[in-house]
Amino acid sequence: MSRFTTLRPGAHTAGAALLAALAALDLVWIVRDFSKAADVTDAWWMWSGLLFRAQDGIWTSSFVEPTLLVLYTVCAVTALLSSATAGILLSTGALTILLRVPTLWNLNASWVQGGVSDGLRTKVLISDIAMLVLAVALIVTAVAGRGPAGGARTGADAAASPGSRHDVPARPTPAGGLAASVLLAAVAVVLISWEVRSWAEQGWDTYSDHFTGDRTLVTLLAVPESWYGWSLALLAAGGSVAAFRRSHLARPLGMTVCAPLLGLGLFRLSFAAKAGLLESIGTLGLRDRLSMATSLFEVLVSLAVLLALAGRGGQASGAAPHSGTIRSFSSA
Repeated sequence: MSRFTTLRPGAHTAGAALLAALAALDLVWIVRDFSKAADVTDAWWMWSGLLFRAQDGIWTSSFVEPTLLVLYTVCAVTALLSSATAGILLSTGALTILLRVPTLWNLNASWVQGGVSDGLRTKVLISDIAMLVLAVALIVTAVAGRGPAGGARTGADAAASPGSRHDVPARPTPAGGLAASVLLAAVAVVLISWEVRSWAEQGWDTYSDHFTGDRTLVTLLAVPESWYGWSLALLAAGGSVAAFRRSHLARPLGMTVCAPLLGLGLFRLSFAAKAGLLESIGTLGLRDRLSMATSLFEVLVSLAVLLALAGRGGQASGAAPHSGTIRSFSSA
């Protein structure tokens, strides 16, 4: 068993604090947009993709912020108790870096500087840099805070968290791992297929704008559409491999991938419902119907993967045995 799978007590606390800080930054920008909306629901429909104007004309958040807020909050609580904290910190750190990097170049682009006040742009830029620093810190904590697998606990630690975060992280069950692997692989294939089709239809000059975000973003923290698609496809592919191998990282990684995927599908379906597309689906073109089918697929697959990974399997063959009882709530 690798020492990488378990963390020292201090690393659990540090990881939870870092995740709470990320959640707080997202919450700040959500609250800011609520204060700039004529009606609070305008922010929700803006996240869904409908055009609602902020009072000062500028929105800062996108559907990514509420999605990550929920993810960070759940992971922060789980990190305090879970034996899978190392995987949680690694997966959320990687996800955060992937989704926050594009903001660095977009906020410094001339098309943003010309239409956004220097004060607001600077605040968002500092916030984005802070998010990236926190994400790197999550990964460093997962690596530097590692301890002996299933290592001995002190009396105080044992009394504080008996049979929980110091146990060996659970692997997926054989059936659950296989199901999650197939589903996540399907997600990666679907996402990549949409991106390849868009690239072929639009040509690189137009498609690259959707990949980098150049002049295509409507909020300051929005993630470029195609960048988001490729990022989720990459994480889904990694989660599929981990689930197939029944790795100790499979459950936290697979569950982390499901959060942005579920958010993407839900907000797209929300847009379709508000715009009346669901009622007139029979009159829509093939591309629009496939798009809505993909959104529904993303929601259902996310829930299915969460269900598949919820089961806690024993050690894979060849793994070192561990002592102690692993409780049902002790891993993500």
